[in-house]
Amino acid sequence: MPALSISDVSLAEGNGGSVVATFTVTLATASQQTVTVNYATSNGSATAGSDYTAVSGTVTFAAGETSKTFTVPLINDTPVENPETVNLTLSNPTGGAALGSPGTA
Repeated sequence: MPALSISDVSLAEGNGGSVVATFTVTLATASQQTVTVNYATSNGSATAGSDYTAVSGTVTFAAGETSKTFTVPLINDTPVENPETVNLTLSNPTGGAALGSPGTA
């Protein structure tokens, strides 16, 4: 059973312009069938709407694919802040896949 995992991302926020965090979802071994997994953001120490734009969706792996990406838009602001976190969670895998480790980032 192929295992799904997600990578952590660390980046510095600027004081303007658009910044996105790109997350990579990996399927440990290629499947011969389509595999899907849902993803969703939730607040860590960062807050949706003021620090980042909440996103959710589905990543689809075609047969033979092992890596996919999606982005989370960050909201640039000028106040100096301590490092903040956004939680990303994978759920509901299909196509014979299972959640591996890590299943959150």
